Amino acid sequence: MKTNGWIAMGVAGVVALSMTGCGERGAGVEEDSAAEGESYTLSIGHSQKDTTPMNLGAERFAETVSEESDGRITVEVYPAEQIGSEPEMMEGLAMNSVNIAIVATAVLADVCEEFGAFALPYAIEGETDRDQYESLRNLAGSDWNQQTIDECAESSGNRVVDNSWWYGNRNLTTGSTEVSSPEDMEGLAIRTPPADLHTMAIQDFGADAQPMPFSEVYTALDTGVIDGQENPISTIYQNSLFEVQDNLSLTKHMTQNQAVVMDDEFFSGLSDEDQEIILQAIDDAGQYQSDLQLTSNEEELELLRDEGMTVTEPDLEAFRAATEDSVRTHLEDLGISPEELSEMQQ
Repeated sequence: MKTNGWIAMGVAGVVALSMTGCGERGAGVEEDSAAEGESYTLSIGHSQKDTTPMNLGAERFAETVSEESDGRITVEVYPAEQIGSEPEMMEGLAMNSVNIAIVATAVLADVCEEFGAFALPYAIEGETDRDQYESLRNLAGSDWNQQTIDECAESSGNRVVDNSWWYGNRNLTTGSTEVSSPEDMEGLAIRTPPADLHTMAIQDFGADAQPMPFSEVYTALDTGVIDGQENPISTIYQNSLFEVQDNLSLTKHMTQNQAVVMDDEFFSGLSDEDQEIILQAIDDAGQYQSDLQLTSNEEELELLRDEGMTVTEPDLEAFRAATEDSVRTHLEDLGISPEELSEMQQ
């Protein structure tokens, strides 16, 4: 089976499959059925709202698959965790209750740790977000990434079909504290997603990382249970966190890309034609979504200013320096050096 290297990142999706003239397709799927060109339905899910670029990308994928298969393959899109959180969708892949899942790379790294190289602090290089997106595409197109994809499929049964969907740099918001250096974060309780790589930078900056589900964040900020949180611009704006946070510091401490993951046995059981349709549609949708997301993040940063947030653009050298030892140690554990990771992005 051949996959393009950068066809490996972020679309979460459940795939409840119903086969025309073949009964229900899900757990215990007859692999030859799809290979014989029969009609079936894929369900694809993700964690973002239906108005976001991620959902528009998932819908683009659905439209393209339908067109390229002459309507034989139908895709149903489920946004906003309708079919489970990202970790739940990853678990669902093994049970064939989920066949495609868009998840953050840090979540994928909990299953296949090598993908953590994408999610380390300041790992993706570039002066601007658009430069970083090109670096991400280059890294996802590398031989190393393809090897990592194959090893993940073999060890876990998860086939990453694209990991170049751009979501954005994660930045810090706080209440009354303006953050322009890591020292400003000493003692602050900062919410992170419940994945180890999300806590790394926050701890290195001297803050107290507080993993919690995102559904609890707004209330925790409003009641003062936590002092701040970190997320890409789009998440901050779309969820109105400006109502409970006064300050935004563009720390850019993690570049978040999303990975599109399928069950490897299911994917391998598809015909070569259907595999190619899915791979090409995922890549097209990923580039479409990424461009929308880059533009959206630019526009929503200005909207956050309009809403009254104080936006700080700190010198990032001190932040990078605070994470260097952790990044090098983690990469060495993965068998790759920071220099090698950098070279693959050129």
